[in-house]
Amino acid sequence: SSGINAEYGGVLAAVMGIFVLISFSAKCIAMGIYMVAAGLVVLLLEATMCFLFLDIGKWIDSKSAMIRPWQKMVLYFGMCVPAAVICGSTSSIVGSLGFLVAGMAYMVLTIGPKGQAAPAAASVPYARQMDDIATA
Repeated sequence: SSGINAEYGGVLAAVMGIFVLISFSAKCIAMGIYMVAAGLVVLLLEATMCFLFLDIGKWIDSKSAMIRPWQKMVLYFGMCVPAAVICGSTSSIVGSLGFLVAGMAYMVLTIGPKGQAAPAAASVPYARQMDDIATA
């Protein structure tokens, strides 16, 4: 939809979640299930055409365009924390990086590649910028 290919982060997280499931720790098994489910949520939001054969896929496809980039950024940043913190295995950390990369892609869309402050600062004369710095 937005052309940033964040669905690869979901695929990475889901695949790493399968590896996290192969564990003897109950916490890591739970986080593996979480990572697979969260990876499918990312795929559902980013690659809705893969789920159009389901009724919920059609509904998500119609609603997905209304989700703002900053909302997806917050969602994906929030998804990356639990598995890395609770389980802490290499697979869970690599899988969480998939969510982090998807969130960072939306962060670039949200604040822009150069940030919002750069155009505003360019319009202020240099001498006034120096005065503002000196009085701060």
